[in-house]
Amino acid sequence: MRWTTFAATIWLAMLAVVTPCLAEEEEQAPGWQFEVMPYLWIPGNFGTIDVRGRTANVDTTIGDVLTLLWHGDTFAGGGYFGARYDRFSVFADAYGGYVNAIASELVPLPRLRRTLEIGATARLHPVIADVALGYQLAEWRVPDWRRPISVGMYLGTRIVHVGVDLTAKAAVVGGLQGPGRSVSNSFTTASPMVGVRWEIPVHDQVSFNFRGDLGGLPSGDRLNWNFVGDVRYWMDWAGTQTWLSAGYRLVGFNSNFDSGDELDLQLRGPLVALGFAF
Repeated sequence: MRWTTFAATIWLAMLAVVTPCLAEEEEQAPGWQFEVMPYLWIPGNFGTIDVRGRTANVDTTIGDVLTLLWHGDTFAGGGYFGARYDRFSVFADAYGGYVNAIASELVPLPRLRRTLEIGATARLHPVIADVALGYQLAEWRVPDWRRPISVGMYLGTRIVHVGVDLTAKAAVVGGLQGPGRSVSNSFTTASPMVGVRWEIPVHDQVSFNFRGDLGGLPSGDRLNWNFVGDVRYWMDWAGTQTWLSAGYRLVGFNSNFDSGDELDLQLRGPLVALGFAF
């Protein structure tokens, strides 16, 4: 799968960049630091889902998601919490939502002088939860800037749960409707992940943050990856460090299950957030 190859290449390249950063470190003053960041992620959904011998092709763009959101057929939200002491840190990042994607097609039947309408509904309920332990490899202070340049690595677990309901109906326009066919199933995986993260300030109040990881094993049948980058604008508000964030996130899954079902799905799109550090 080309996205799998691309993700593995990016991951190896990030490790190559991080390795030389073990030198020239600046000591970090010990003490607990916390981050809380609720966010709104608007991902398009792309890929294929095989459920009980039936295959659904998912191609829901960001524009489609916004239309579904307007009609109440989708909702999603997430939150990030991190704690750090000296160079060690832990974080949890959880996201959940649902998407009701509806499609229909008119098929002319010239011999019967009728038109057949075929409709399908794919209801997706994705839940993604990351829990990881991190270590800061290096940090460099920039004169007169509040945020340092920093780079670190983390190890953890990604838990993915996707509930799927597929419904298909066919009806003759202006005539009778045939019985609908429905299948449903849920997919749950938990796999180890390894990743890198860094923060690069470009101004006293502006920084670029990146986090990327690869989960599962490249030779296995359950592979997932996550890349998220955002630009943060830092403010001083009520005695805490507060930031506004805008960025882009991509999460991909490629899993084959013992039941014969298969999940090959990508979620990607923009995100906005409000964060607090104290």
